[in-house]
Amino acid sequence: MRAPKWWVLRKRMLRLKFSFLFLGSLLIPAAVIWAQSEAQIESDEVKRVGSHISCQCGSCNENINCMMSAGQCHFCKPARTEIFNMQNQGKSDAQIIQSFIVEYGEKVFRHDPNSYFWLVPYVSLGFGAIAIVFILRRIRGRHSGAMHPPLKPAAAGGPPLDDDPTLARYRDAIEKDTAKLD
Repeated sequence: MRAPKWWVLRKRMLRLKFSFLFLGSLLIPAAVIWAQSEAQIESDEVKRVGSHISCQCGSCNENINCMMSAGQCHFCKPARTEIFNMQNQGKSDAQIIQSFIVEYGEKVFRHDPNSYFWLVPYVSLGFGAIAIVFILRRIRGRHSGAMHPPLKPAAAGGPPLDDDPTLARYRDAIEKDTAKLD
């Protein structure tokens, strides 16, 4: 078989070049039209749904709005893109969340935080105040007149005059210990 002439090869090459240019001129705008920008998958609507879906990358315990490796988590970015596409199809938030639950299981769903979390510090302070009042009343109740008679006034710089034998015993022990120090 004879080799084709150079002018035949040139014609074929030009035809191939123009066909690639034509296909490229059709595919590039189509890709630009269908592609989502980073701003679209970071929108508030996507984040609202994403706050109910847990990241499944295994490195974090965040929802899919996490910024793991600058938003390029192997699970989060495709999941946000999928949420964006479902929202463009007209699906509701509940339908989108349900589709993720069906696909990944119940572990992917994150419940809303309890709205009563702000009560915890106040309830803790209340219980602490009640405990302090209870303890103080109990301490005062022990030292009231029923168990120990009130102390008699001190005599001119000396110890209080008291007939309590326990107190006298402690006073004697203190006197002995201080006498050893001299």
